[in-house]
Amino acid sequence: MALPVASQTQWAFDTSANTETWSSDYELRLQLIREQEQLSDLYGDEDTRRSAVEMRLDLQLRCNKGLCKGTRLVLKPRLALHEDDRPASMPDPYPDWFAEGYLLYETGTGTRIGAGKRLQGWGPSLLYSPTNRLFPDNGAVTPRRDIPGKPMAFISTDISAHGRASFLVADPRLDDVSGIDSGGSFQMARTEWNWVQGQVTTLGAVAAGGGGFQPYAGGYFQHTLGDAWTVGAEIATSRGYAESLGGALELQQNSGHWHWDGIFNLRYGASSGAETGLELIYNGYALSDEELLNPQLAALPSAGRGPSRNRPLHPYVQRRYALLQTTWPKLFGNRRWNLTARLLQGLDHSSTSAFSEVSYSPSDGATFYLGLSRSRAGKALALSQPITHSGYLAVDVFF
Repeated sequence: MALPVASQTQWAFDTSANTETWSSDYELRLQLIREQEQLSDLYGDEDTRRSAVEMRLDLQLRCNKGLCKGTRLVLKPRLALHEDDRPASMPDPYPDWFAEGYLLYETGTGTRIGAGKRLQGWGPSLLYSPTNRLFPDNGAVTPRRDIPGKPMAFISTDISAHGRASFLVADPRLDDVSGIDSGGSFQMARTEWNWVQGQVTTLGAVAAGGGGFQPYAGGYFQHTLGDAWTVGAEIATSRGYAESLGGALELQQNSGHWHWDGIFNLRYGASSGAETGLELIYNGYALSDEELLNPQLAALPSAGRGPSRNRPLHPYVQRRYALLQTTWPKLFGNRRWNLTARLLQGLDHSSTSAFSEVSYSPSDGATFYLGLSRSRAGKALALSQPITHSGYLAVDVFF
């Protein structure tokens, strides 16, 4: 069966009868990774490498009774050592020593209030969420790397038997980009309704902006069709994407005109757990032909290696794309083998980005990964594709 709307939320509250005042859940793992990338001719035709060792602890503490009942503390510290010989002109998100850390309290009526460094995601999109400019990508582009949270205060509460409303104020922690104002706080209001009556239906609406981003509004929808098929859509619109500084070079995507971006997808989920999805992507904030030929602009949305999480720029450079993605959690009929593969095809200009990752778990205590990617682009998009091909070997060891 196809999955309902994906959400990057953390653990649910433990509703079991726990006799201890405080209880805990944790996961401790060690990741080792070795990456190699080949830069295109326009970026030096170099062979670059990165090696990293990272210890990841995901810890949750819950209070089950007494005055603190309903309190949850989530901590995700990281300890990393890395060596990287890739060009400094191609910035890349390094591991954050403190991926998440927040305190949350749930009242007896189901209202949740919290503050701290947190990651939030929603919607049916496979790679990029148009309605979530605070966390625009879901990590699928760089699956062996954390997406760190951002400092925020948040609250959510039930508004009906099927609906829930959420509000947050966050520090977007945006990187400086010449000509764009990235200061201030980001505010968001979101409502989501869910119905489970034979089929699963999810409907959401979002209004947000600030912290460098122009005010925007959008919505998302997902509905299961029988036992295997799921249809989804997500769109957002704003008068410009980010806020340009007066007198500086103004990107076409930040001009004072209304633009929109969105996705539409169809997924098929097999009884084995495998899923294949086709997604069409429209980007009304595309770079102009002149911007695509500017070496100071063309590679900025991707930061050289995939959608940037900390730049007030749209992560796609052209207007229309098609994405084909498949996941096989039981490759060869064996739960220890997994495969993920996708093909992202630009439809306006010639560009292709392919990725595949196969993993093998010899035991429950370790998983090995092999990831390969290859990109190509025509002359019009050459500067926006700095990496021609790359690969990595990684291992996760669980304690």
